[in-house]
Amino acid sequence: MGSMNNGPFGPIKGKVGNLVSYTLRGKNVVRIAGKTSKPPTLAQLINRQKMAVTNAFLKPIIPFINLGFLFAIEGTAKHQHNEALSYNRLHALQGEYPNIEMDYSKALVSKGSLQSAINPAVSLLANGVEFTWEVAQDMEWGIKNDRTMLLAYFPEQQQAIYIFSGAQRKEGRDFLELPANLLDQPMHTYISFMADDKTSVSDSMWRSI
Repeated sequence: MGSMNNGPFGPIKGKVGNLVSYTLRGKNVVRIAGKTSKPPTLAQLINRQKMAVTNAFLKPIIPFINLGFLFAIEGTAKHQHNEALSYNRLHALQGEYPNIEMDYSKALVSKGSLQSAINPAVSLLANGVEFTWEVAQDMEWGIKNDRTMLLAYFPEQQQAIYIFSGAQRKEGRDFLELPANLLDQPMHTYISFMADDKTSVSDSMWRSI
């Protein structure tokens, strides 16, 4: 992506289409980006597969990621998707090229400073998934009204079902309704909390069914 540091009439820096612009000896230079006929290196192939696998996971949950990583980038010039891509690419992949795949148990779909769910569990019911978690007797007053963010991810279909604002933390239970055609499919579930005033989120926690 190119940038114009001095406004619309300033020099372009970076790549725009097939043009690359840079500063050489104080002058703005624009050239056509060259194509290489060299075969990709092993490192390039590994990086490409890591990017492809992580992007495939994130693609159906972009709206969830946009909220779940909103506060992780606060005060920076980063974007939620890039932050989620960077974290999961680094922490949630397993295997060696050419068999790199997601480790769903280590993936995050939200990232923040709010307290995560305590001992969460999931159960498959007739029409969806029940989430439960421990409600501490000495729970801080300020987090009792936090709302759940629930997500069920179906790797074989590369689909996801989710809600942004569910039950309150103090209730200890919530339910995510699922379409009938997905009830018997392998799934990975995630639970997070969003503060009642919508100023912070928790790290997500994974559970499999």
